[in-house]
Amino acid sequence: MSLVWPVINQNQFTQSVVLGMLTFDPQPATIPAQLNPSTAAAVGLITAGTAVKLVAVAGPQLVVDICTSASDGPCFGVVEFNKQKQSYVGGDQLNIAAKGNVIHHYANQAISRGARVSITNPATTATPPAVNPAANGDYSVGYALGQAAGQNNFIRIMVDP
Repeated sequence: MSLVWPVINQNQFTQSVVLGMLTFDPQPATIPAQLNPSTAAAVGLITAGTAVKLVAVAGPQLVVDICTSASDGPCFGVVEFNKQKQSYVGGDQLNIAAKGNVIHHYANQAISRGARVSITNPATTATPPAVNPAANGDYSVGYALGQAAGQNNFIRIMVDP
């Protein structure tokens, strides 16, 4: 599956579901943060649906960076969809879906409702982040609120790292 961003029409009454899009408004735990200016992630890898961790830096700003390995973490949250920006580079401002928020995400395989899930962040810009049952992925991020029959199904995830 390749990563193709939809064209969002602001005049539609009902928008199509998009990776990283929030559901169940209002969302109690949307947290603004800055992407680590020194991030080692390749340009285009940090998109909606990417698992991120907190980074210890001086100053009052919350700074996050992409989770890069299975032992990396703990995961802090998931990058939310933004109509104005689809990928991020170091120093960008972004919103993080933290504990309690519900987002839409791609499934990488069959997932049962209520299963603990993890995100596998992409290694290339051609593939989006995807969720797996927690034993098979990299970063435990929450619970599946829906069921996925297989790869590329959209399901709702309650973020609970």
